[in-house]
Amino acid sequence: TFLFPALATTACFLALCATAQIDQGGVPYSQSRADELPMAAGVHLPELDMATLAAQDAVNDLNKSIPYRFGYNHQVDLSPSNSGTWTTLSDGTRVWRLGIACPEAISINFEFDSFDIPDGAKVFVIDPSGRHIGAFTNANDNGEHVLGVQPVRGPYLTIEYSLPVGAALGRLHINQVTHGYRDVFKYARGLGDSGSCNNNVVCPEGDPWDQQIRSVAMIVVGGSGICTGTLINNCANNGVPYFLTANHCLSGSVATWVFRFNWESSICNQNLNGPTNQTVSGATLLASSAGSDVALLQLNSAPPAGYNVYYSGWDRSGTAPTASTCIHHPAGDIK
Repeated sequence: TFLFPALATTACFLALCATAQIDQGGVPYSQSRADELPMAAGVHLPELDMATLAAQDAVNDLNKSIPYRFGYNHQVDLSPSNSGTWTTLSDGTRVWRLGIACPEAISINFEFDSFDIPDGAKVFVIDPSGRHIGAFTNANDNGEHVLGVQPVRGPYLTIEYSLPVGAALGRLHINQVTHGYRDVFKYARGLGDSGSCNNNVVCPEGDPWDQQIRSVAMIVVGGSGICTGTLINNCANNGVPYFLTANHCLSGSVATWVFRFNWESSICNQNLNGPTNQTVSGATLLASSAGSDVALLQLNSAPPAGYNVYYSGWDRSGTAPTASTCIHHPAGDIK
């Protein structure tokens, strides 16, 4: 184990929206009341055998019937009862903090396989620079009591869990931490890993599908893989977030998948990074078929209005199309 300091930098308060899932907002106690919090204990996960991973990826990257792998999943057993540091603040609020370090990781993400917390409890995730995502509350629990957390930049992060006075402990457990050794943010290395046959969606080639482009999202599957899928409409036109993807992407529970919308370049002839903060966590599998390689999901939350998404149409007439266009995130690249 090791110790993580509380972050007291005022500039951290200004970064509330630097990254975000659908969350409930707020500021972690480790930033707003850092003077009351001691160093937090943490866990240091093993280094990766990069030579072995590179050899595996050289083969796997040629197989387009499996998700693109960006990280290695460590199986862990971490909870407020067996790790981290508990502190009781002067007003009686109890705060648990846990640091997680993955040496030389470009990013870290993880899954709560148990997420069942009481009213008023809050979970934040803080990166090395003090940016944070959260708060996640029981409003983020759709009944399955699990939560996938999107990749956070850097080789370490801190999890903060706060309980109001008199609140029960609840259940919070992490079973998997993903060491991101390929850059899902495209900051550590250049954009443009996809083949030259792919065009940025903002280019003129994408103009006929400017609405459908807004329906496509990149998915973090199974913690360590990347796939692509599309929001689709229904006959009631009532905004139910049905989502179409491939059967071969069904790795692990879809309840912990994270869906990133609108990750695309703002100009055609240069691969500029797009927003990485427009995400939704979790879905339910409604139907799938290996024969046609299709999976139909329903997202746990409809994308907020600020994401400006589009619900693409579909056709069951039986009339065969004369042409097709694919809008996707090839090799985990921007759209």
